[in-house]
Amino acid sequence: MDISVLWLYLVLVSALLIFLVPTVESTLLLWACLYRLEICPFRTTTTKTR
Repeated sequence: MDISVLWLYLVLVSALLIFLVPTVESTLLLWACLYRLEICPFRTTTTKTR
């Protein structure tokens, strides 16, 4: 395997991680707030139904 191909793969994976990590984080926060979990940052503004 050529070193330039390895470098290209490394750059592509890094760019993919940079773009996908914020999306995954916001999706997790959305599900946490929908299920009213402890990690939801907006938990104090939501009304409790229990």
